[in-house]
Formats: sequence, structure tokens, C-alpha cells
Amino acid sequence: MGADNRVTVPVTAMGLALTLCTPHVGASPEGELTVTFIGTGSPRVNLERSGPSILIEAAGRRFLVDVGPGARQQIFVAGGFELITVIDHILLTHLHYDHIANVPDIWLTGWLYGRSTPLFVQGPAGTERAIGHMKQAYQWDVDYRIAVGIPAAGSGMNVADVSPGTVFDEDGIRITAFEVDHLPIDPETEELLGFEGMTLGYRFDYNGRSVVLSGDTRSTATSKINDVARGVDLLVHETKVPDGAGRTAVSLTVHTTPQQAGELFTETQPAMAVYSHIIPPETTSDELIGFTRPYYDGSITVAHDLMTITLRGNDEIIVGERERSGTSSYHEQGQ
Repeated sequence: MGADNRVTVPVTAMGLALTLCTPHVGASPEGELTVTFIGTGSPRVNLERSGPSILIEAAGRRFLVDVGPGARQQIFVAGGFELITVIDHILLTHLHYDHIANVPDIWLTGWLYGRSTPLFVQGPAGTERAIGHMKQAYQWDVDYRIAVGIPAAGSGMNVADVSPGTVFDEDGIRITAFEVDHLPIDPETEELLGFEGMTLGYRFDYNGRSVVLSGDTRSTATSKINDVARGVDLLVHETKVPDGAGRTAVSLTVHTTPQQAGELFTETQPAMAVYSHIIPPETTSDELIGFTRPYYDGSITVAHDLMTITLRGNDEIIVGERERSGTSSYHEQGQ
């Protein structure tokens, strides 16, 4: 870590140490878990917030959770070709376009410029079908590039539908999928409409530290996330600021207001609560924290693109920025 100018202050709600610094941009050192917010926005286009995407790094592994519009560019900014070619595992929370749009970009760019193993994609029921259609759409492109000399190794994309439970358990990293409340409901009765599918959140556990990513959800007192996220180090949650009109009012049946999020944070007591996937994306940090404070008085931050949070040791939480690194030109292969 680039720690020459870091400042440590207490996270008073949990008695933990919070460090503010600019972290090293390579793989997380042994024992650390680093979260990089690749994109913190929503379907609404915004120049400051790209589509939803979060990179988790631990034990030399990298997991990209959701791959919204702009993810490839942001990953390139964060680590150049060196980073984009070592990402080989994607986890999808659900199949909305703003969470999967850049899957082909990560798959094909990573392969063209150096990844020699297939990309592995996991997600809820329907992921195999959705990614299968992507593979079919780009098959001509893949065949063409192999025909002109690009090594075939790494051109594949393996896919698996997953259900709630453990979906990865290697190198001391355990990833647990859990169901979240993002399927359509009747606004009056709050009963499910019977829409096919499933939406997921993910919990990461490594070296005694823990991170929960809510995915898209309307979290209430009865949501499973209340149990999954209780006492975690980081609870990263989406939010939708209501304005009471039109489509916005409808979307509140499948998203979480700052009040609901604040009540969840109070119930689960994470060491730090973090907002990401912010709707509308132009909502400021001060506004979000102000909306939340009547319902939660613990540690909270609002993520922005390329912000990082690293969990180090037993109690340190390091908030920083992902500086640009890696090479931005590549001449050895690719068309």
C-alpha cells in the first residue's frame, strides 16, 4: 500500500480503525481483501458513474461482480491490459442489461490481449441461457480471430447457473450467494407477480473479514440479507431516492430507499455501510447520507467510481482511490 500519507481515524460505531490512503494498484497483498468500485451508477446514463460493477481481490484471485456499461473502460483505467487480462471469474447478481452489458467486452478483450484460460461466469437461473446467446452472437468474431492467428486458448466462456449457497470455496475465499428481493411485486399487496427468475446478492469471506454485496433489491425487515449481513465488515447496498412520480414510484417496489437502507444498517450493524448502484446517479454523497442519518448513526460512505476499500488485519478498513496503472498500449497480439 502507498501508505506514506495515510491517516487513521476510529470508526466509532464499531471501534475499528479506518485508514484513508491511496492504495497500491496491484494484486492485494496476502491476507488483504480489496473492493474496487468499477461502476457505481444505474441504467440512467451519467458521466461520473458507470454501470454497476465491483471488483473483489483476495489471495491472488479476482472476481468481477456484475459488468455494467463502461466496465471495460474503467477496468482499463484501473489497471491497463495487465488487469483486464487476469480477470477470469464473473459473478452476476441478475440479468438486467445494466449488469451484464459488458460481459462480451471482458470476455473478448481479455482473451485477445493475453488471457489464456476460459472466462468463468456464474449467476442466477437463466445465466447459462443469456450467456449462451452472447457466445452465439460473437462466434463468427471468435472463429475469425483464431483463423488469423490469435491463440485459441482463452477464447472460451464457461457458464453455470447457481442457487443460494456456497458458489466458490478455494484459497481461503468462500463466496455465498443469497436470494434478494428484486422480482416484480404488486404495489398494493406486495405479493410476487410470478415472474420467472431469481436475483442474488453475494457474501465474501476471507481471512476472518467479510463483505456483502446486496445486488439490486428492496430490503425490508423480512429480507434474507438481514441475517446474511449481520455484523459484516462491509455491507455494500444499492439505493433509490424516491421522488414519488411515474416510473420512479414503480421502481421503489424493487429498490431500497435510504430510509429502508438505514433501517437495515441499524439492524445488521456492519463495521461500515457503503452505498453503490445509486439511483438517480446524480444524487450527491451529502444528500444520501442526510437521507439516511435519521435511521442509522453508524459508519457510512458513498462509493464513487474507482474508489477502493481494503480490509487488512483484524480490524483495519482502508478507503482509497485506484490510481491508473498498467500499460495502455499493446503491440504483441490482437487485431
